[in-house]
Amino acid sequence: MSQTERKIAFIASSTLLLSTLEYLIPKPLPFLRLGLANIPLLLILDSVSLGAYSVVLLLKAIGQGMISGTLFSYLFFISLAGTLASGYAMKGVKVLLKHHVSLVGCSLVGAFVSNLAQLQVASWVAYGPAIWVAAPLMLSLGLFSSLILGLLAQRYQHKGLIPKALSEGTLILELPVIEQQKHHLLMAVATLLCIVAILFAQSLTSLVLITLCMYLMQLCARRKIRILPPLMLIISLVLLSLFEPNGRVLHSFGSVAFTQGSLELALTKALRLISLLSASQSLVASNPKLKGRAGSLLMLSLSYFALISRSFKATEGSVIQRVDQALLKAAQKKDSPVEAFKRKPMKRNLFLFFAVIVYIISIYSYLYTK
Repeated sequence: MSQTERKIAFIASSTLLLSTLEYLIPKPLPFLRLGLANIPLLLILDSVSLGAYSVVLLLKAIGQGMISGTLFSYLFFISLAGTLASGYAMKGVKVLLKHHVSLVGCSLVGAFVSNLAQLQVASWVAYGPAIWVAAPLMLSLGLFSSLILGLLAQRYQHKGLIPKALSEGTLILELPVIEQQKHHLLMAVATLLCIVAILFAQSLTSLVLITLCMYLMQLCARRKIRILPPLMLIISLVLLSLFEPNGRVLHSFGSVAFTQGSLELALTKALRLISLLSASQSLVASNPKLKGRAGSLLMLSLSYFALISRSFKATEGSVIQRVDQALLKAAQKKDSPVEAFKRKPMKRNLFLFFAVIVYIISIYSYLYTK
């Protein structure tokens, strides 16, 4: 690959590192982002073309989905909307205003546009119009965090070695030896069948059973189960149901109330989204084959990401020094194979077994509701 393609993959990998750190931070809404991954995007606004910048945005969104296991879930579409909206907004402001706008200004614009885009897509794919109740909170948090991130980006731009090397074209990136992981076809097919079955399931009881089956599949895929994100999804949907009353009143709080219809709808939607998110984890763990130039570029980004993560843990000093050292070590690494995803799926035949169970439950649920 050319140095330009390596540069694109390398920049994308730095956004993946920050996305991974942010993914571990508990949030009131699963798709809420502080915007840490926007720091590398701010630093390259003047140094890369619009085409290369667009590729970085796509690699960031897809790579983040693969690492977190959300690539085939509703969270990916929300994340993609936020990434593209903020990325192009920051690039557009910088192109139009040039040196008249600082990285802080670009960061503020990007956060505002990103939050609006995420809220709109979230209302389409998961939460409905009630999600706009959270708009004031999201916009306020987004503006505050983007101010801090813009200041951090400016400080690193002046203190760090990598931004200067990238802008001047003096950073020579070595090509790591990428070790491709085996594609587990049975796991992928079984998970795809489960995704179709999940969409057919109608009753709340069936979705509870299906969600449990999907978590068992996720365990078989050796993907870590995180309790907090799905729990926050359930809580947020239940709270939003207060603003869409439907059916018998179960309990009232002044002018708002929990109603049976809206509560059942919220729980059904939450369990369907949670089971689809768990299925996404299993599907990513099957190591889907990535073909063509685009696939190679994504694999290179993931490989750089693995090197940066490993190097960052082994460095010492201030945060800026550690970041610089980790990036420089990753840029020069070329002697040993790199596994972008180190998975050891166990008992893959269980995936077919669980897929059959999910289908039986979904068919029974569909016929029973008819």
